[in-house]
Amino acid sequence: MITLGSRSFTGPFMVPLWSAPRTPGLFAVMVPGWRLLTFRALHFGESASLSAEALRSHPRYAEWVAVAGTEWNLYVATHEMSFSTESLRQAAEREVAREYRPEFSAPAPAAELPGLRTLLLARALRNPQG
Repeated sequence: MITLGSRSFTGPFMVPLWSAPRTPGLFAVMVPGWRLLTFRALHFGESASLSAEALRSHPRYAEWVAVAGTEWNLYVATHEMSFSTESLRQAAEREVAREYRPEFSAPAPAAELPGLRTLLLARALRNPQG
């Protein structure tokens, strides 16, 4: 369990090993933090059916992998919302994003290529001395 904003999320789980619950809810895409066993959320999203396929088909997936360095360094945490409507999930997503302020909340500039900000952030994360 991890608390993001004011909600408890299950996980985080490595994306390649993640067994998705396939229920409606929120998800948080995360990378490891600076200290051991800490994580930093890059993006919050909502889905009618949480699944690894839906996560991998997201327009920002390439940017998340660029920041993480590899898919094996990318994590996901979920907050299940059974019997929720799309509007309830969207409201919860906005609330968590407003409280936590992840780095990838804005729309993607180009779905096929990571932006300059993403590449600079990934470089800074890999080499904290520079």
